[in-house]
Amino acid sequence: VAFPDAVKVAGSKQSLIGGGTRSKWGFKVYAVGIYSDSKLIKSLQSKNLAGSSKLTTEFSAAKQARTLLLRFRREVASSDIAEALGEALVDKVGEKSSNEFSSFMLDMVGSEKLKVGADIFITCKGEKLWASLTEGKKDASTISIKGLCPAVFAVYLGHKPVSPQAKEGFEKGFAELE
Repeated sequence: VAFPDAVKVAGSKQSLIGGGTRSKWGFKVYAVGIYSDSKLIKSLQSKNLAGSSKLTTEFSAAKQARTLLLRFRREVASSDIAEALGEALVDKVGEKSSNEFSSFMLDMVGSEKLKVGADIFITCKGEKLWASLTEGKKDASTISIKGLCPAVFAVYLGHKPVSPQAKEGFEKGFAELE
């Protein structure tokens, strides 16, 4: 799955770092591209974190803009994706915040199903999270829950990522940035 080299979300132009595929029960469900603004990339590069386990932790916890672009490879019920994202957060933000995020995502997606090729942009800047089905922020929904942004990125970049391939793609992509 091809991703754009850059996206503009939440007023921030962000560059693709890397990504990979999210599979479930042997099926390729979606591909995830991980983006960041240049300030965060430069900050992490200045700390020589390429190849370090601190890279993904510091990236996930950063206050600068960063985005997950989920590009669906198969049709998925909106309720399934909202529920799966929420479940992945329970051990990171607790059940109440996880359920609140699931409801937020379901409201944002709106339709019964995400079609093949559909996109979800999830952008964090500080404690604010934007979610949208299109690049930009005109139709974006926002939510602020303490600890949510680092937790959402930890789902993909943390100790037990839902897509080890995406984490590996991020680490490899970061190491190749100039």
